[in-house]
Formats: sequence, C-alpha cells, structure tokens
Amino acid sequence: MTDRAWVGIDPGMTGAVALIPADGAPLVVDYPGDVALAVDAVRTWTVEYNIMLAAVESVHAMPKQGVVSTFTFGKSFGEWLGILAAMGVSHTLVTPQEWQRGVIHRTDGVDPKMRSLTAARRLFPTCELARKRDHNRADALLIARWASLQTAR
Repeated sequence: MTDRAWVGIDPGMTGAVALIPADGAPLVVDYPGDVALAVDAVRTWTVEYNIMLAAVESVHAMPKQGVVSTFTFGKSFGEWLGILAAMGVSHTLVTPQEWQRGVIHRTDGVDPKMRSLTAARRLFPTCELARKRDHNRADALLIARWASLQTAR
C-alpha cells in the first residue's frame, strides 16, 4: 500500500463511488445497491491504496420530496459514513456548491447533470461516462478530484 489516493462518494441509491490514485487511472463504481458490496469495494481500496481523504457529498432532503425517497437517501448516506468510519478512512462532508466551485468551469455548461459530465469527461477522458445517466459517476469522480485538491494545499 504505497500509492496515495482520494475517494469521492455520491451517496444516493443511484450514486457512485470513485477513487483517484496519485499514479494511475481513476476507478469508478456505481453504488451496488447492497451495503455489503459497497464495503467490499472500499475494503479492497484500503488494502491497495493509502486513502488520504474521502469526500462525501453532503446533501439534504428537498421540498416536496417523498418520505420514502428521503428515508432511503438518508439510509444510503449513513451507510457510506459508517463504512468509512469502520474502515478508518479519513473523510469529510462537502456540499455540492463547494466541490463544484473547485472543479467545474463556466464553460462546462448550465444544466447541472450535463455540466458534471462535461467536466468529468474533460478531467478523466479514460473513464466510461458515455451515458447521460453517468452523471452520478461524474459527480463521484469530481468529488474525489475536489478531495485531492484539499490535501494538496
């Protein structure tokens, strides 16, 4: 375990988790829908990399959002925090506005989902981000990028 790396997590049930190693290609995984599978992914990364910081997108319930979807999102968010704590991974919460300010350019567009995809495609051209629904992968990659910039200071 010598390579330093940073992790970004888009915690929704359709979210993703990404790892950006200091040397090497980024890895991104869709949330597997099962906390045990998510644990396996993070455990593997903690064995192979020295994770400097994991950043988890800190979001909240939205007005008119259903009770079930809010509870489901909160459950997923809590699972990610629990996984990181149990694995001893240093982590921080970051608002969408904060991480976007650090990695998205004005020229990346106006629509939030397309803007994330455009920025991630620019920064990580080797990652699979061809589909519009890959915006969760893009967010996870960009959050990991934001985390890497925090420890570079």
